[in-house]
Amino acid sequence: MRSIGTRVTNDRLGEDAPRRRVAVAVIHGIGGQEASFADEMVEATRRAFHRLVPEAPRDALVFAPVHWAPVLQYGQDELARRVRSEHELDWNWLRDVMISFVGDGVAYEPTAHDRRVYDAIHAVMARALHRLALDAGADAPLCVVAHSLGSVIASNYLYDLGKPELVSDEVRAHMTDGPLERGETFTHFFTMGSPLAIWALHHEGFGCPLTVPSTALSAHHPHLSGGWLNFFDRDDVISYPLRQLNEAYAGAVTEDVGVNVGGLIDRKTPLSHNGYATDEHVVDRMAATLAETWRRMGPGA
Repeated sequence: MRSIGTRVTNDRLGEDAPRRRVAVAVIHGIGGQEASFADEMVEATRRAFHRLVPEAPRDALVFAPVHWAPVLQYGQDELARRVRSEHELDWNWLRDVMISFVGDGVAYEPTAHDRRVYDAIHAVMARALHRLALDAGADAPLCVVAHSLGSVIASNYLYDLGKPELVSDEVRAHMTDGPLERGETFTHFFTMGSPLAIWALHHEGFGCPLTVPSTALSAHHPHLSGGWLNFFDRDDVISYPLRQLNEAYAGAVTEDVGVNVGGLIDRKTPLSHNGYATDEHVVDRMAATLAETWRRMGPGA
């Protein structure tokens, strides 16, 4: 893979840096998102993690948000302006929701002749993994937390890494040739409110899912095991369990975890879709998995 001019090493932060770091990419879902979208979840996960492993240094978990929403924002704003330029439309607030939520999925899907949006979003993902490689280590275990459409993006991106011919030059330009950035240290996948079951309609028999963990993980971290936790709320109409899709999904997904997320207003409604990231049960389950991963990286593990 093409170098972007920075050599990635495990002692990027100095020889006295802690040896054990777990890299965590956090990918948002559909709709407009601020750059700070992951802040609350990151802090909640850190607190839960350090309750379990109080001896771990502050940077035992290294997070990188994947903020891809700006890739689509201009096009969505321009679409809204054009369709209203000569006609007075009703329910514009609901139309804005449709453009933002449905539009994200439609725009992301590549066609035979146009994959500009697909590649632009994957370039954001590549830059985030490059930051993780710099800050956590070139061979640090990679864990991915993905909400909603972000789970589709993460799945596609990591799948493409396993078939280098699928990675465009635009994406390669943001990568270096290290194990984390190649997806070889991919360890855990946490999907929340995922519509991957709907995307599986693209494929006969619902297709073949991402392999979790990477088949190359043991070459870099022989003491680690990985897995895929798929969090879904029965009231969230965007999310679905995955293990029942076919035998391949049953083998790939460790557990479909039913949860009840959301606040007083949106709990027990489809609006619960936005409640996963700070739900105590979701955060605690992820933190426990990350803590076990960190422990297993230790001497003599």
